[in-house]
This record gives sequence, structure tokens and C-alpha cells, in this order.
Amino acid sequence: MARALLLYGTGEGHTTDIATEIAATLAEHGHEVDTVRAGHNPGPSPTDYDGVVVGSSIHLGTHDRHLVDWVRHRRDDLVARPAAFFTVCLSAVTEHGEAELAQSYVDGFVEETGWHPDIVGLFGGALLYTRYGFAKRAVIKDIATRQGLPTDTTRDWDLTDHEAVRHFAEDTARLLTAGLPPAGPG
Repeated sequence: MARALLLYGTGEGHTTDIATEIAATLAEHGHEVDTVRAGHNPGPSPTDYDGVVVGSSIHLGTHDRHLVDWVRHRRDDLVARPAAFFTVCLSAVTEHGEAELAQSYVDGFVEETGWHPDIVGLFGGALLYTRYGFAKRAVIKDIATRQGLPTDTTRDWDLTDHEAVRHFAEDTARLLTAGLPPAGPG
């Protein structure tokens, strides 16, 4: 099967959990996956892989800067192979017209990087109240109140639709399989 890179950016770590979930599903479908967190270094080259999955959480209205820069600088290599992109954003789970805002983050990413992935996933994130400091917890609770999200700060809230994550990963697995050259004579 395919050798895939799964490169992601995260703030508090929930996107790590989603990336791990996607990688596990790809592996269940027979693909070899290298899961790497975007960072200050140049990062892996897409040319070393049959396909690429890129994902990032949204913080203060933006995707992970390291990940955006990586995609922008490797756009030509990304378009030359099967590739998928996912965004993790609390706006994706609200009922107050915020879904359009969440989609605008994806659209902004595409515009900023010039990359049009084959598959796009948009997932709700998490409210990790127990990991926030006092000030951040208060700000996030205020935002959650306005968006109709849980406000009990004594616990964390996973608002991700994990079934949607699995569907995205399965679609990506099929994309990776379809992107491979046909098998030789057996």
C-alpha cells in the first residue's frame, strides 16, 4: 500500500489525538503512516511519500504558522500526489451560524497556501478547560457561552465528531490506494 506523511499543527494537543486517530485508520487500511508535528525545522519532504495528510487546529483565527509555511513552500510537491487536509475548529460545532466561519478558515488556508487538497475535513475541537490557566479559561468560557458550548470548567469537553474523522480517514485511505500505480504482474 501507500507510504503517507501525516503532518499536523496543534495548540493544546487535541489535534494530536485526531491525527493519531486518522493515522490508525490509514494503517488499518494497510498504509504506512509517518505522523509528524509541524515545527520550526524544515520538516519532512512530501517527495518521500506516496501521499500526504495535513491538518491543523485553529487558534485565534489562524492555522499553525509552521504548518502553513510548510504547505506554502511545498505546494508543487503536494499537488503531485494524493493529499488531504483537515481543520480542527470549535466553530464547526456551534449552532449559531458559526459553521460559515469555520469554512472560512479552510478557504483562507487554501488562499494563503495556493494548495487545493483532494479531500478536506472540518472537525469540531475540544474545550480543554483543565489545561488552561486562569485567564485563558475565563476567556474561553466567555467565548463558549456566546457560542452555546459547554461552560463547566471543572472538566474537558471533546466536541469532535469521531465518526466524521473516521469517514475522512477512510476516504483518505481510498484516495491513497487509488493514487498508487497499478500492481505489476503477480
